[in-house]
Amino acid sequence: MTDNAALPGATEPTEEELIQGGKVMSLWDHLSELRHRLVRSLWGVGVIFALAFGFADQVVNFLKIPLIQALPRGSNALHFTGPLDVFMVQIKVAGLAGMVFSCPIWLYQFWKFFEPALYPRERKYILPFVVISSLLFFLGVGFCYFVILPFSLTYLIGMGMEVGVPMITIKDYVSLLLLMIFGFGIVFEIPVLIVLMAMLDLVSVETLQKSRRFVVVGILVLAAILTPPDPISQIAMAVPVYGMYEMAIVVIRIIKRKSKT
Repeated sequence: MTDNAALPGATEPTEEELIQGGKVMSLWDHLSELRHRLVRSLWGVGVIFALAFGFADQVVNFLKIPLIQALPRGSNALHFTGPLDVFMVQIKVAGLAGMVFSCPIWLYQFWKFFEPALYPRERKYILPFVVISSLLFFLGVGFCYFVILPFSLTYLIGMGMEVGVPMITIKDYVSLLLLMIFGFGIVFEIPVLIVLMAMLDLVSVETLQKSRRFVVVGILVLAAILTPPDPISQIAMAVPVYGMYEMAIVVIRIIKRKSKT
């Protein structure tokens, strides 16, 4: 069978045409693909949610360890004010466990959704990015639980005890945990999102370098939103996130250099 490139008047397909193997995806195709990826992600979250709900009490006991360590000895760790408080908290912590432990599943679906927009030579990075994204998410969650929470709770409870006695409800504590733990996991994804934007030619290394001062301000604002109002927590979050921003610039340089060879 004759190769098309050898026919008179035939031209070699452009790199853009090769992205979809010569097929241009319509808006409906994109929406259908998005729905497909979301459904698979929700199935992953739902399965782990169901498993975690059976161990919700153990999960709550694990999550309240930093609070127990920060409270005065002999204090009751958590209180509830309504008959549905504990049940709703069990649903929340099971949902948190579902989102956290299924992150390799929904991150894989996220990267596969963007795969058609990448050049063929860049698609080989999909699996490494899934692994790195998952590790960074777990790193963010662990950093929040083992580093930020103990510092923040000790500081805030110690400051509050100068004027009163702590009586922390389970609903308020778990709501704070949900915001902080999942927030830190997502924030630690910033480097891979920046690399993805660079691979899609939405940003360049030069733009990222020129935007450093604005990035620093943005990171500090984000840290102020996601952490309790104490400077230790905000700095502890801002420093590693900015470090990962600089690492993202280095990774983009390497990928772009290899793509030209």
